[in-house]
Amino acid sequence: MSWGAVYKVRPRVALRCPACGHGVHAKVSSRKLRYFAHDPGRPDDCVWLNESLEHHLLKLELATSIRAVGWHAELEVRAPDGSWLADVLAASHDGNHRVAWEVQLSPITDDDIADRTLRYRRDGIGVCWVSTADRIPWIGSVPSIRVREPKENQSWTVIDGVAGFRYTDGAWNLMTDVSLVDFIGWVLREKSIVHQVLPRYRRIWRGSPDRYVRRHLIWTSPHSVAEETRHNLMRQRQEEWKRRKQEQERAAAQRRKAEEEARRQDEQRQREEREAAERAMREQRWAEQRRQWELQAEQDRLRREAEEHLRQEQAQAAEQERLRQEQREQQAAHHWWAEVSAAQDQQLRTAVADPVWKKEATRLTFDDHGPTAECGYGIPIYRPVRWGTQLYGVLRPCPASLHRVPRSVPVFVRNAREAQLLTESGAIESDRVIHFDLPDYEQLSLI
Repeated sequence: MSWGAVYKVRPRVALRCPACGHGVHAKVSSRKLRYFAHDPGRPDDCVWLNESLEHHLLKLELATSIRAVGWHAELEVRAPDGSWLADVLAASHDGNHRVAWEVQLSPITDDDIADRTLRYRRDGIGVCWVSTADRIPWIGSVPSIRVREPKENQSWTVIDGVAGFRYTDGAWNLMTDVSLVDFIGWVLREKSIVHQVLPRYRRIWRGSPDRYVRRHLIWTSPHSVAEETRHNLMRQRQEEWKRRKQEQERAAAQRRKAEEEARRQDEQRQREEREAAERAMREQRWAEQRRQWELQAEQDRLRREAEEHLRQEQAQAAEQERLRQEQREQQAAHHWWAEVSAAQDQQLRTAVADPVWKKEATRLTFDDHGPTAECGYGIPIYRPVRWGTQLYGVLRPCPASLHRVPRSVPVFVRNAREAQLLTESGAIESDRVIHFDLPDYEQLSLI
């Protein structure tokens, strides 16, 4: 029946769930997916109630593929004795061949899946486990494949579980792009069979990102099985040839060993005589060498002591020079600041702070400690920022200590004369020096 014959048709078409026989009706999901839902009062023991949409769609895809290759496909088939329940059971037209296709998306232990596989084999039914999970711990331990959902107009694809043997490589290679319909056709027509991989070939190439995987069971063609057997026989012949060759080499080696042993004993006697003479000579040379080493060690010790004494003297001289330099800078700073009165200092601070207040409504602060060595014996100026305060500039650093001023911050002086004193030192760029037109001497008010 077509979808239009059952969807929103009045009077409603009587439809039944194939698993429990309860009434169902056609619906369309928010994602435009067509499906059938149980009518109210559904039984709790329906096997399809707890089945995910992905599980159900994959079963339908398997059934469709089985029918596409000319076999019968039936969903949810139970054994007469209840020992197994096949998701999809494929049967030939004569009914002599049956293969169960099991969708396994939820975790399952190796023992459970092996036991369920054995139940099918006892009833003469083949089985293939199908999953879409990225990591399947039981793949390769039972007849199984991993499939990938179709993208755009593509079909379902088998990406793990199927392999072919290349005689030239002497290894199995996983086939990662096999159409699910083609694979099912191979299995049902026995062009692809379950094969127990020989132990030496269980490291199977699959390409990036995981270059090798280990598999005990794979789906493959009888030709690949024959190629593996042929390659294994070739390897056995090679190993047998190597074993015989090694035995011959060992026998020849034993003969050579006996001859070499005789020569070795004669050489040993001659060597012992030479060694005795050489030993006496070495002991004499060793005694002379020890004396030379002791003499050299004493000379090295005296040299190190002299170098250490020289380093200490140089360090003391450098420290004394640093202290003298600091004293000179402190004296220069003292004279530098002695040139301005408190009123002139306040006048300079106002000249620096007022433009910032008028333009940005930001109030600058001057370090309460006065001139600091870290700022070239100038007064640090700070401006408020979100995380606290930030160095805005330095007020009137001493020309002798400009090397102490932080880089890239501007400095402020009273007039062009002071600016010239700073730039003539060569320790600061002229564009960092900002000066005002303030007089060198304090102006007296005329009353």
